[in-house]
Amino acid sequence: LRASSKGDIVTFVKNRNINFTNSCAKRCGFCAFSRTAIDGEAYFLPLQEIVRRAMQAQDLGATEVCIQAGLPLYSEDGTKWSLKHYTRVASAVKEACPNLHLHAFSPEEVWHAHGTSSSNGLGATINALKDAGVDSMPGTSAEILDDDLRH
Repeated sequence: LRASSKGDIVTFVKNRNINFTNSCAKRCGFCAFSRTAIDGEAYFLPLQEIVRRAMQAQDLGATEVCIQAGLPLYSEDGTKWSLKHYTRVASAVKEACPNLHLHAFSPEEVWHAHGTSSSNGLGATINALKDAGVDSMPGTSAEILDDDLRH
C-alpha cells in the first residue's frame, strides 16, 4: 500500500522528547516512570529548562518537540495543577520556537487538564491548548490493558 501510494520516498521527523515531570496521580502497575511527592523522587523541570531544551533541539535540527509528562495533582510550588500549567508550557515553547512543531500532551493529559479546569467542556480545553501553541497530540495513553479485550 505504501509503495503504491508514496513510491520509494521515505521521510522522517527529527524530534526531541521532553518529559517535564514524572509526578503522577495514577499508580499504573506497569509504569516505571511515575512518582508521587511521597516517593521523594518526583521532579518538575523549570519552565526555562523546558524552553532551553526545545531551543537546543531546534538548534540541532529538530523540527518537532514532543512534550509529555505524568498527571500531577500539584505543581512544584504546591499550587493545584490545572490547565493553565499545560498552556503555560505550550505558550513558552511556542514563543521561543515559533517554527517548531509542538506535538504535546497525550489524550490522558488533555483529559486530566480538562478535569482540573473550569472550562466549558473538553472542546474548550483542546481549544485552549491549541491557542497556546499545541500543533498536534501524541497518540499515546490509549493502551488497552484488559487482556480479554486485547485478545
